[in-house]
Amino acid sequence: MMFTERLCQYVLAISVATLGLFSIAAANPRIVPLRTSVTFSPQSAQSRWSIPIKSTDGHTAYVLSFEPDFYVGHHLEGLTLVLHHFGDKTGAPNLLDPTGIWHGIQACDFVANDLAQGVQKSVFGDKRTVSLKTLGLIVRIAVSKAAVSPISAGNYQIDSLGLQIEIDNSNP
Repeated sequence: MMFTERLCQYVLAISVATLGLFSIAAANPRIVPLRTSVTFSPQSAQSRWSIPIKSTDGHTAYVLSFEPDFYVGHHLEGLTLVLHHFGDKTGAPNLLDPTGIWHGIQACDFVANDLAQGVQKSVFGDKRTVSLKTLGLIVRIAVSKAAVSPISAGNYQIDSLGLQIEIDNSNP
């Protein structure tokens, strides 16, 4: 009797886990890999840059964009790489941000003060990887160019930023 009960619990647990994996896979479609290069300046940051990420069935699954952060005097203090589900409302959470409680600079943030001593000495260096396990995606970012200039004591602005971005399915 006890063996039968445990066997039923085991089978039920495996069934629930399997169904959960299928629902995650269905909710997060496979994408057509994206490889792009982008260069920003304070002038280009004023216009909205975004690029669609297509699913393998041809529909837009996600949108990749940048949100500029301007300092007093309209100086470009930083840029945040943002990934949203297609159709998300303004203000939806950035899918590149970590879940749970976190603070500080993230791999999707490009902050002038952090880049002031050069890309190699920045918090994340010139190559950054964001693994989005729940979406089945991996995002690779390479900083190809970063130029900043001082705007006040200890504060910098981004003069130009060049990035190479790759987004792919985490499981081929």
